[in-house]
Amino acid sequence: MRRALRVELRRGTAPLAAVAMFGAGVWMLAVHPDDWAGRWAGLANYLRVSLLILCALMIAAGAWQSGRERRRDIDELIASTPRPGWQPLVMAWFAVTVAGVAGLLVAFAGAAVLVARVATYAGGGWWWTLTVGVLALAAAAAIGVLVGRLVPLRVAAPIAGLATYLGLAIITYWDGTPGAWLSPVYGGWAVYSRVPGRITALQAAWLVALTVLLLAAAARQQRAALLAGGLAVAVPITTGPGTHRLPADPAAVELVCTSSGPQMCLSRINAFLIDDVATVVQPILGRLDGIPGAPRRAADQAAQPAGQSIERDDGTVWLNLDYQSTALGGLASRKNLRADFRQVTRTRCEDPSGTRNIDMRVYRTDTLATDWMLDEAATPDDVPLTVLRALPEPAQRSWFAAYLDAAHRSDIPALIRLGEQP
Repeated sequence: MRRALRVELRRGTAPLAAVAMFGAGVWMLAVHPDDWAGRWAGLANYLRVSLLILCALMIAAGAWQSGRERRRDIDELIASTPRPGWQPLVMAWFAVTVAGVAGLLVAFAGAAVLVARVATYAGGGWWWTLTVGVLALAAAAAIGVLVGRLVPLRVAAPIAGLATYLGLAIITYWDGTPGAWLSPVYGGWAVYSRVPGRITALQAAWLVALTVLLLAAAARQQRAALLAGGLAVAVPITTGPGTHRLPADPAAVELVCTSSGPQMCLSRINAFLIDDVATVVQPILGRLDGIPGAPRRAADQAAQPAGQSIERDDGTVWLNLDYQSTALGGLASRKNLRADFRQVTRTRCEDPSGTRNIDMRVYRTDTLATDWMLDEAATPDDVPLTVLRALPEPAQRSWFAAYLDAAHRSDIPALIRLGEQP
């Protein structure tokens, strides 16, 4: 068996599968480093995102591997050997699986080195998310083996890969439903969410049972139907919570705060960004310090209490840091982080029916207040901001306090007047 495995790894589809999976892994990691950089859970989740492409490649590799005997007209010769017919098939599947997974893990090991340099939270059970992803690749290779045995065409491999990609892409639109757990592709849960251990175990059992069933069917084992009972794990999986209703991991969202300057707190999983975020956020908070009605602190939106609206007036600006990291662990976009402060200057005036009224004159006042708060440079055409900047500093702060008061009371005439006569 070992000799057969060595032959498969050297001369079969396995080497090509390893190279293809390594290349695909590097490409996927390079496309969106903001999805995984700095967070172990983010890296594991991103592997599951990548399964949309990687499963298609593994199915194509498995189909090409298992169809080689028929392409070479040696299938009858192999069938005449005394060795059980399932052994060569399982060995071919195992070789493709090991090679493909190894190639992918080499690519992700490079990303893991970058994550290890800066990560501030290593918990959350992300390794189980990674394990389920590996089992999904094994199941994908088994699907490919079955396709290769059933369809005697050279185009079976690429067509099966493309069909897999399209099928998994369609299923991703179910990510808010419990049935989405049947798909191995990442279901959209946040890096600080906690997937119940029961769901992870059922996903693993579902993929193992599916793999065994597919291989048994490909080998034409009469008892394959008995293995279908193992697929009953699909029933309890689909009774699990939707991926958008997962609870937060308390340790991951534990706040880590700055020790000096205006208070700014990030969740532990994002704490590696605290110095870079502070250079952007603290000057804005310092500019607002002492103005009645202005926010006093900034905090990571990951730690926001469940069900609380982001617009709630609690003196806090909530920062969205989900995609705010470079591959080396730095801040990805200062502009997007500054834009989070627009929640302070977004007037929400509603009529008695609950419909939000949008008056362009009020919108211009909001924009003026935003530009002042963020200390944006005035353009030659921006007369109101130029006039406001020409006032003494105490008068500017009084104007902003009056704006916040009028916005809080939804006083449309006052907001219009503030915009026209700073």
